[in-house]
Amino acid sequence: MRSDNWPSLIVVLVLLGAAAWYVTVLFRDPASLPLSLRLGTLQQPKTVLLLGTDVVYTDLGNRTKKIDQEAFTGRSDTIMVVRLDPPRNTLGLLAIPRDTEVYVPGSGRQKINSANAIGGHNLAIATVSGFLQLPVDHYIVLNVHGLVELVNELGGVTVEIPKKMRYMDWTAKLKIDLDPGFHTLNGNQSMGFVRFRHDALGDIGRVQRQEIFLQAVMDKLRKPSSWPHIPKLVEIASKYIDTDMSVSEMMSMVAFAKYVPKKNLFLAMLPGEFAGNGNWGVADSDVRKMVARLMGSQFVNAERRDLRVSVENASSNTHLSLAVCRLLRGRGYNVSISRRARDEKMPLRNRTLIIAQRGNPEDAEQVQFDLGSKGEVVTASTGDIESGVTIVVGNDLLYLSGH
Repeated sequence: MRSDNWPSLIVVLVLLGAAAWYVTVLFRDPASLPLSLRLGTLQQPKTVLLLGTDVVYTDLGNRTKKIDQEAFTGRSDTIMVVRLDPPRNTLGLLAIPRDTEVYVPGSGRQKINSANAIGGHNLAIATVSGFLQLPVDHYIVLNVHGLVELVNELGGVTVEIPKKMRYMDWTAKLKIDLDPGFHTLNGNQSMGFVRFRHDALGDIGRVQRQEIFLQAVMDKLRKPSSWPHIPKLVEIASKYIDTDMSVSEMMSMVAFAKYVPKKNLFLAMLPGEFAGNGNWGVADSDVRKMVARLMGSQFVNAERRDLRVSVENASSNTHLSLAVCRLLRGRGYNVSISRRARDEKMPLRNRTLIIAQRGNPEDAEQVQFDLGSKGEVVTASTGDIESGVTIVVGNDLLYLSGH
């Protein structure tokens, strides 16, 4: 080779090496790249209203009705505000219980789930945006039947069933029969899991299970084996969703979401309490705080004496929750036991979960520190609804019992 060709060859090799590095980083760790170099993924923060509709019937006459599997005009079984923030590399989700009492423009005080049935997505957007005082960039309305095909295309979703769930949902013509433990659910089972509300918490329990399910979906989407299914998932979704976004916009959001690290996920339910009429009442101060959390604000830790901690036992030692309570009370926490003895049908855990029930990871991290830095902090609303932090005790805390 002529000596004067060496510089050109070196340049070509450098460019090829740079291209290979870029492609590798783009697929494995796009968050490490500047936003301008993240091709095919979301570039700017977006707020999306996600609605899941209830079953809608078409009247065929003669007292005969047929389920309309492609309708988007039902009451909202699921109401979630999703915040995707590429600069911060975070994804936040705030679930609003369907029985939350709010002002619906033109209709007065109503349950928030009525807005979509009264005036479609436009009224739902106006209602949610006005209630939260938060602009919404886009909307997605998902027909409940679309969930079945989406989950089946993914090959099922593995979730932890917290308790035995048996019920015949005549509205959706769906038999719900699920046992406690970790199970990979198919489409029909997934719909039963997210629709079930026949326990003491009613709709609030359903919101908690929807959070569990969405976390499981996010875990599945992070696996490279799921990535080839994404184009088909978008194709299926286009049949069962109503949205103002193009396919490319939705693909860019999925591309961003699947790489957000678990520690940067924020899942929370709008806290409140049951009113006398059975509706979910929310204080204005809690609305402002949760929206601030959703948008990325952080807050100072609560004083230990002001933090309510609930303890559940999922360890192999039925008395371990008592040892955890003694330790935390000694540190000054307001502690209560949710389950005094482990339910034999409750799945065992090797690792403790420390659930930031109200979008307060700083408080959960403080509890984790006081437990000897054991356990995993999760920002979700899947614990005791009256607590600030819920601890699901696992076997990694057995040392507290002397075993």
